[in-house]
Amino acid sequence: MNFKEALKILKIEDYGERIFNSNSKGELSHLYVYGQYAQMTKEAGKEDGTMFRKLFVSAVERAEKTWERPESVFQHIEKVLNEQIELKENE
Repeated sequence: MNFKEALKILKIEDYGERIFNSNSKGELSHLYVYGQYAQMTKEAGKEDGTMFRKLFVSAVERAEKTWERPESVFQHIEKVLNEQIELKENE
């Protein structure tokens, strides 16, 4: 699957350009993670990435409010989402 297909599965197509251009050095290795998340979503039989979108948007909004360089959240999304899930589990 390509990057656009992955974003569509995850319901975050509207963030595509920001994700793609988030690395100030032009590196694109972080895009792989979105493909992995999309593949896991498909394999789980959930073609609808609505839950992923909720977590993703929450992480982006938090970064926009608290991070010095919030666009880097797209490169570190795996770590950020894992931390967010842990916090919710501990509530």
